[in-house]
This record gives sequence, C-alpha cells and structure tokens, in this order.
Amino acid sequence: MDYFLSVNHYICGDDMSFPDFAEAVSKAGIGSVAVTRTALFEMGVPAISQCLKDNGLGVSSLNSAGYFTGLSPKNKEKYSDSEMIDIAAELGAVNLTIISGGAGNPTKPFADAYELVKSGLAELAVLAAAKGVVLGVEPISPNNILTTGCINTIAHGLDIIKPHANVKLLLDLNHSWWDPDFPGLLKDAPETVSLIQMCNLKFENGRAAGRETLAAGHLDMKWLIGELMAGGFQGPFEFELFPGDLKGRDIGSLITGYAKEFAECVAAT
Repeated sequence: MDYFLSVNHYICGDDMSFPDFAEAVSKAGIGSVAVTRTALFEMGVPAISQCLKDNGLGVSSLNSAGYFTGLSPKNKEKYSDSEMIDIAAELGAVNLTIISGGAGNPTKPFADAYELVKSGLAELAVLAAAKGVVLGVEPISPNNILTTGCINTIAHGLDIIKPHANVKLLLDLNHSWWDPDFPGLLKDAPETVSLIQMCNLKFENGRAAGRETLAAGHLDMKWLIGELMAGGFQGPFEFELFPGDLKGRDIGSLITGYAKEFAECVAAT
C-alpha cells in the first residue's frame, strides 16, 4: 500500500539545525518535510531550497499563515501572508498551512470572528490561486478557541473552504481526534483534505495530555491509520511533535521510529 510520509520541522526546536534535520529525515527513508518560519529565519529560502534538493526532499507544508482575527505569533511579522504564498510556490509545498486565529481574550463575538476568517480566507485564496498554491485550513481544538483558532470542527472547516477550489482542510490528529467527522471524512471525501498531521495522544485524568509517538500513546493507531487510508487518501501523513513532547528523547531516533511505526500500522490493517 502506497503512502506519503513527512516530518514537521517543529520537532527540532533549538536542538537541531535545519540541515541536520533534513539529513535525518532523508536517512530515515522519508521523502518530505514541513518547513517552518523558524527554518526560514535560520537559513532563508534559497539555502533551504538547496538543502532540500541535496537531501532529495519535497515539502509537505509551509507553516503558517492566516491568523485573520488579529491574534498572531510574533514571528509572523517578518513574512507577510502574500510572501508566504510566494515561498510555498517556490518550494513546491503541498499546502500552505492556514490558522484561523483565536477569538481573543476578552473575546470578540464569535460571529464577528468567523466573518473575519471568511473574508481573510477569500482574499488569500485568490492570491494563492494565482501562484498555484493550495491552502490548508487547520481546525483547532476548542481548548485553543481564544488563543489560536476559532474554527474548531471539521464541519465548520468544510463550510468555510467550500467556495474556494484551491482551499482544503489540514487535519491535525491532536486537534481533531475527537471530532465526529474524523476519520469518516477521509472515507467519504478524501479530496477535501490536503494533509494529516500525525501523532498519538496520551490521556491523563480523563483528558488529552500531549502528543506522543504512534506506538507510545493511547489511541489505536493501527485501526485509525487503516480508517484514514480506507478511502484512498495516501498522504502526506506529517509527523508533528514539539520540543515539549520529546522528554529528552533523541530527535533522529524519533524520526526513524516514525517511519517504522507507520509501516507497522499499515501492515496490520
């Protein structure tokens, strides 16, 4: 069974340079990476492009743009959304990740936040279409509705992307594992999804308590990956951990382990 794996550069934090990360991914037999703003700051686009070529790697996603409600990370200041579209086109990214933006604290009315997302996405979709770039809107866990994303469900995400031919959903398992339309959407309409960000989850005291490797968490990943691929979706399946999830573990070993654990899950389906 064919599938397309990738690893997100977020796993590196400050502990691994982008060239070392690219080399580790390539050595693990994985053909693609997600590029972050941190990587752009570290090397610049021409050097990243050459590094990817040297290691035989493609780009699953460029992270990230959007934040339409006015709440955005500080590192968004250097590259505008239109510049990120240009970079995504230059790197040949499968998609540019779009984060809707939180409703604020104190909150603005949710209806107003949704309208900001709709209008902002419409503007970006036109710019992206002109460059041949697909936008991947990521529904965010309701736990982060104020700070990160006011688009929280798959159903709401499908509604806001519907008018735009070059906009799809990017589903992060950490944010959407609980959604009643997940993983069913991948069986019924896999063409609406550009990418899935992969991890397992650990649960403590009845709550999700962080990302884990596929083999170490509490979700049945063998069943889940079978469901995700049942409708013909082949990827990208992008492994996403953050430095706080590593608990002292070696980044290179985690990358190699992802390829191995995903293959074991596929073999079990």
